[in-house]
Amino acid sequence: MKLIAAYSKPEEAYLAASLLEGNGITVHVRDADTVGNYWMYSNAIGGVKLEVPEAEEAKAREILNLPKEATGILACPHCGSGNVKIREMNIFTAISVALSVMIPFASKKVDCMACSQSFELDLKKLKA
Repeated sequence: MKLIAAYSKPEEAYLAASLLEGNGITVHVRDADTVGNYWMYSNAIGGVKLEVPEAEEAKAREILNLPKEATGILACPHCGSGNVKIREMNIFTAISVALSVMIPFASKKVDCMACSQSFELDLKKLKA
């Protein structure tokens, strides 16, 4: 079985599972009872996991409209990889934190670990 998605609530996982089962894909929902009874453990155990057989993974991702690589929320606009890292604070931010002075800007640069390109983070798109 191959993990294709994780959800914070069992209801979300069961909705996706019913969609896949309706299309003839065998689905296994894991950790739904744990999260259903102890909802505060959801983040600790990685949520409610949706698994399908490896042979049906591509079809399941297509039905659920999931990307091939889902490593994070952000994706590189150059290569499409989800393996990206937001830059750590720069020297001005470090000094302002050390002096307890608030500054109205933060690093909005993101580096792609796959293609080594950098891009600006568009905060307006993230809020939508």
